[in-house]
Amino acid sequence: MIQVRRGRLRLPLVTTSPWLGRLTAWIRPAGPAAGRIGSIALTRWFAAVGALAIGLFSLAMGWQVSSYLERRMLERDAALSRDFVQSIVNIQQVSGYLAVPGTATAPSVVEFFAHVVAMPDVLRANVYAPDRRLVWSSRQELIGQRFGANDELDEALRGRVVVHRADDDGRGTKDEHLGLAARRTPYVEDYLPVYDAQGRGPIGVVELYRQPVALYQAIQEGQWRIRLGALLGGLFLFAVLVWFVRHTERALQDRERRLVEAETLAVAGELSAAVAHSIRNPLGSIRSGAELQRELHGDQQGVHAETIQHVDRIEHLVRTLLAYAGDGQDRQARADLAEVLQSAAARFAPDLRANGRTLETRMGADLGQVGAAPVVMAQVLNSLLANALEATAPGDRVRLSACRDGRRALIELQDSGSGIAAERLDDVFKPFFTTKPRGLGLGLPLARRIVRRLGGELRIESSPGCGTRVAIELPVVDP
Repeated sequence: MIQVRRGRLRLPLVTTSPWLGRLTAWIRPAGPAAGRIGSIALTRWFAAVGALAIGLFSLAMGWQVSSYLERRMLERDAALSRDFVQSIVNIQQVSGYLAVPGTATAPSVVEFFAHVVAMPDVLRANVYAPDRRLVWSSRQELIGQRFGANDELDEALRGRVVVHRADDDGRGTKDEHLGLAARRTPYVEDYLPVYDAQGRGPIGVVELYRQPVALYQAIQEGQWRIRLGALLGGLFLFAVLVWFVRHTERALQDRERRLVEAETLAVAGELSAAVAHSIRNPLGSIRSGAELQRELHGDQQGVHAETIQHVDRIEHLVRTLLAYAGDGQDRQARADLAEVLQSAAARFAPDLRANGRTLETRMGADLGQVGAAPVVMAQVLNSLLANALEATAPGDRVRLSACRDGRRALIELQDSGSGIAAERLDDVFKPFFTTKPRGLGLGLPLARRIVRRLGGELRIESSPGCGTRVAIELPVVDP
């Protein structure tokens, strides 16, 4: 069994510093945003706590593995030295001299001592008898002495190979370290028990003070590799976990935003349903009055017929929107995308021309059908075109284009108006957020909700002075 003993480990004291306050402020955002789920700074908390935990873990693992490498390499070197010394003892047949110290020194014993001193990197060699007396040393004045307590020697006399690494400053801590102080390079003490030819003993202990420079260089190189690997591994693990936490945080923010929108739109839907039900009664009265006037006085100019037609159209719109708000998407509904786009363009073209705007349309061939009622798609396009009309000035252009890409239909509405500030882009989809004096702030939220129900996505790109681009992507369904 081999045992390695080391000097004391000195750790620096950790003190508080002003950066802790700045770190806390960075992790915990202040203000009203601190109470929202989307602003809990999950990534920042993990970046701080995770960096500390992973850093400590990587530091501990690097130190542990590098210490284990040093210990095992020193143990292996000492084991090889013990085997070499034991082979010299057997070849030179000096076991009798070690077992009975004080006998005449034979030439073989002198040669044995010469071989021990000539071993690589040896600074000093001592030979101890079983009674702990120094029977030979490369330093003559130490021969015949017994020194104070020496735990490593006691362990070696019990048959263990012991390796003790001196402090890095080389200061001697034992009486037998005379003449070894103030060395720049640390040295090790190898306590090597030796046995007689029959393997009995130990009959003595050979103590070697060594400075294995090449071995230390190999150990240091291995330790640096281990520490570098631990550092890179910790950084990689930290980066992967930060990415995962950031992805999770964004998903939580998106779900929170959708939940808030759904709750707000649910309230708006209930309010709209109540208003729609209230509209039906006056609509019925208007239609009945128009029919009665047509029967009593005729309708030569078609005024009453036109009134009835508009009332029926409003009734159909209210009924469709109520049904859509009540049970969600009508999976049997189909709308020809080209017809819906052309109808919306025809409806808004006169208003745009009357206000000095220009409407350009570019429709691809075979746009296909989408899984929504035509009135629902018309509601989406009407909201977007109404916004473009209000965001542009006389002389500006509005372009409505559409094309098909496989199983997806792409609709783009672009204007050359005033644009939207970057900090407002995230707010335009919030219910009841509006910059219009008479707006309700429900057009864009409802439009995006409808598009998402259909399995598509609605995106807005804008910047002040450069206009606004609205892109809609919808799945095309079979007729």
